[in-house]
Amino acid sequence: MDPHDDPMAKYRAKAAEMRAALDREMAEDEAKGAAMSAVSEHRGGTLRLVAAMAGIAVLSLAIVGFGITLVGMSHHDFDDAHGTGWAVVEACDRHGPVTNQGFGYWDSCRFTVRWDDGTADDDLVSDGLFASADIGRDVRVGYLDRSADSMELAREDTPPRPWFKWIGVVVGIIGGLPLLVIGIMISLLLQRK
Repeated sequence: MDPHDDPMAKYRAKAAEMRAALDREMAEDEAKGAAMSAVSEHRGGTLRLVAAMAGIAVLSLAIVGFGITLVGMSHHDFDDAHGTGWAVVEACDRHGPVTNQGFGYWDSCRFTVRWDDGTADDDLVSDGLFASADIGRDVRVGYLDRSADSMELAREDTPPRPWFKWIGVVVGIIGGLPLLVIGIMISLLLQRK
């Protein structure tokens, strides 16, 4: 019998073709699956990276805020004053718990100063130097410096703590470095796309 006419031979050839086609399909499906899992892993990796960077940024901002709080607690030295006088606090507004002055509550107070040389400065505003408990009281202050929009004063009853300023600056720099790194990473990623 001719092998071309043999039904079993035809059946075996057809089965071999089907097996080869099935093997090709399975190989293609595996390749597609590997590519899809790589894309899926990349998406998950990107999401994890963004979440980690956001967490680090929030933690860094909290550390910077703590540094700003320490700087604000340092106070000026009354002994460095160029002139002295008595301040009378007229009104205060409470701010907090998180502001540009750091963490915690502080008062922004309107006050008048009568200087020892007989002059006076009216309707001044100071952030954090006075508190609402000082309203109506005479508070001894010293004049340190004046800028275009504010006057630097020191209270006689508040001791200077310059080490708070230095510690606050160091803490702020430590907290700011990760923010700088994240900013550089984001700019590099945006340039790459």
